Amino acid sequence: DGFKKSVKQKYCEDNPLTSPIYKSGKFDGKVEGYEEASDEYEKKLLEQADLFLQQKKDFLKERDEYEALLDDYDKIIQKLQRKNEKSQQEIALLNELLLKERALRKISE
Repeated sequence: DGFKKSVKQKYCEDNPLTSPIYKSGKFDGKVEGYEEASDEYEKKLLEQADLFLQQKKDFLKERDEYEALLDDYDKIIQKLQRKNEKSQQEIALLNELLLKERALRKISE
């Protein structure tokens, strides 16, 4: 490897006849590498945007499900609270629903 490197420097980089050609090719390689890196960055940026938009869609769906769950809890709680005579089972259910509803509401705070 050391020999190849010294020959390359001697005949490509240091030689006055081949040096301009070598430097031109080296510059072209840098430009090509920059363009590849830019393309890769743009691709990654677009993928990140797609991922974010998918996550937003998932979040909105989960938020809607969460709000629907809270609405269901509210309906059942109101129904049980309006009832004048409740069985022990209904009282226990009402208490459990109230506790769970409070815990669910704390999630959104």
